[in-house]
Amino acid sequence: MKMIDMHCDTLLGTGYGEEIDLYENNKAVDFKRLKAAGFTAQFYAMCLMPEESFLAKGMKKPSDADFMDALSGCFYKNLEKYSDYAAFAGNLDDMLRNEKEGKISCFLTAEDGNGINGTLAGLEKMYKMGIRLISITWNHENCLGYPNSFDPEKMALPLKPFGCEMIDAMNRMGIIADVSHLSDGGFWDVVRICKENHKPFVASHSDCRALTPHSRNLTDEMIRAIAECGGAIGVNFSAGFISPDIHSHTSRIDDMVRHMKHMYQVGGIECMALGGDLDGIRGDLEIDSVDKVPLLIDRLHKEGFTSSELDKLTYDNMYRVIRDTMK
Repeated sequence: MKMIDMHCDTLLGTGYGEEIDLYENNKAVDFKRLKAAGFTAQFYAMCLMPEESFLAKGMKKPSDADFMDALSGCFYKNLEKYSDYAAFAGNLDDMLRNEKEGKISCFLTAEDGNGINGTLAGLEKMYKMGIRLISITWNHENCLGYPNSFDPEKMALPLKPFGCEMIDAMNRMGIIADVSHLSDGGFWDVVRICKENHKPFVASHSDCRALTPHSRNLTDEMIRAIAECGGAIGVNFSAGFISPDIHSHTSRIDDMVRHMKHMYQVGGIECMALGGDLDGIRGDLEIDSVDKVPLLIDRLHKEGFTSSELDKLTYDNMYRVIRDTMK
């Protein structure tokens, strides 16, 4: 079985001066374990971190540009070093060529649109850097819009005018719009623009709000909207997003299965994908390494998901999204 995962934070430590080997490391994701588990592609996120995260480590916050350069530098350095095992992918042709050569396809993403710096030129720079998916916001307001919130007024905030312009530009350029972390108001702006442009979009690492009432999760109406646009939702393994208690630190396959069954009932199998958020989540994790993801797939099969449905969930749906978005 071939698999694609939409989100991991393995590169993040590089921004704090950590040396990271992407072939083999003590984190949750590396090329060696991706290959062993059957993954053909992994999306690597570059998340822009706030100043307090650097102060906590006794460091001065670098510019967003320098931080992204550090993470992308690690990404490309490792791809060059381990070119027999993995390669960059910027579109479907790249991914299929890498598959034929037995290499893992590595997609580069930005987990916060603030790196655009409020200009179309900034978006073009990110594209040239190799970024093919952008999360509109992370946990803070940026030049595009506002993050999810438990405050209803903040949650209803729409995209900023520049954010609407950028979603339209991303659709034209071949960059996937990612609504994970975005406010509900912003979400519906993305739906409107992507429908107008006949382009799918994704929630790269989100779960079901009907089961776990966290603001990071998707309502049933949102799940249906993503499905109707031909998009995909990467199931997140974070305890606070899948457990009945949003304050839980225990992530279990049982809860992942509950969310995936609900997602199936609401949006259908065609909207489902993987987005474990490994190396970005903490706690007591039953799946704490990418080579344990097959445990989830085996469990879904035992719960009644057919082999054809599992192929869609693990690979085919993201194949479709990549085909219909990236150039």
